[in-house]
Amino acid sequence: MEQETIGQRRARTALAIVVALIAFGAIRIAGAAPASLRVAYPAPTASFLPLWAAHDAGFFKKNNLSVELIQVGSSTRGMAAMLANQIDVLAGGGTGSVVAQLQGYSDVAIFGTNVHTWVFSIYAVPSIKDIAQLRGKKMAVTRFGGTMDFATRHFLKGQGLEPGKDVVLIQIGSSADIVPAMANGVVESGVMSVPYLFLARRLGLRELADLSQTGIRYAQAALVAKRSFLKDKGDIVGQFIRAMVEATHYLKTRPADGMRILGRYTRTDDSEILKQAYDYHVHKLLSPAPEIRSEDVKLLLEEAALTNPKAKGANPQDFIDERPVREVVRSGFIDQLYRK
Repeated sequence: MEQETIGQRRARTALAIVVALIAFGAIRIAGAAPASLRVAYPAPTASFLPLWAAHDAGFFKKNNLSVELIQVGSSTRGMAAMLANQIDVLAGGGTGSVVAQLQGYSDVAIFGTNVHTWVFSIYAVPSIKDIAQLRGKKMAVTRFGGTMDFATRHFLKGQGLEPGKDVVLIQIGSSADIVPAMANGVVESGVMSVPYLFLARRLGLRELADLSQTGIRYAQAALVAKRSFLKDKGDIVGQFIRAMVEATHYLKTRPADGMRILGRYTRTDDSEILKQAYDYHVHKLLSPAPEIRSEDVKLLLEEAALTNPKAKGANPQDFIDERPVREVVRSGFIDQLYRK
């Protein structure tokens, strides 16, 4: 057998490297047209910062994607748009995906999430020093039946307080109205989301609990797509995930740029609020890879069970597709990115 020369060995090694780089998405084949992708999100909250950064900082373009970002107002509208084939990916559609599947729309699945817990804090007037002192007091939430309401009731029960009996929950309507309701004596406590929890802190209200630090798992910013899309457009899905991973790394290493993007989408120019919101989401909440686990869906099902008995006893694994993100993780792409 003819012995391989040094030149041939080098050529073979170089070819292997190029093939690997193409697989990781680091090299695109010249002339390949960008794939179009329609991605929706409900509202301009900081949980979607990686999505915005992937768009504005050029990571979608780098991964050969032409992405249209669409704000749809609610996850319910977003899910309706997906079922009507008007969008390809819905960010923040965890509850909507679970409800749709329980109603028989089996061709949808959660395939990722950057935030694995609730993004709420409970604040009270300064005279209340701990959760136990909420007994007999009034607490504001935005609306009954929403995720904030469910998270609050779940947390209070875990603290030995019965919602509606030990703590009176008041439906306020808007997150922006909770701090004024406390300031005006309508309620003694309230559940805050970003950026209002930072405003509450600035005004001297007392934080009693940060629900993001309780260890509770919840797919807060779930990524949803049709199973058929995940299967038939696997290359595009992989490109999307790599762009999101790169955007998350960018946010963790480029704070000034991250705050600029956050300010643009949330229409906030308060530098103090922007910095607090950025630090809270990027350093406390965002994981390097948007992996989804069955544990992230258990409370989504519990929440859905309040209105749909089919959710009781349902298997969380049936509502997710771990494969797309897992393939990116196994490729070594993320490890390589964070070693730079």
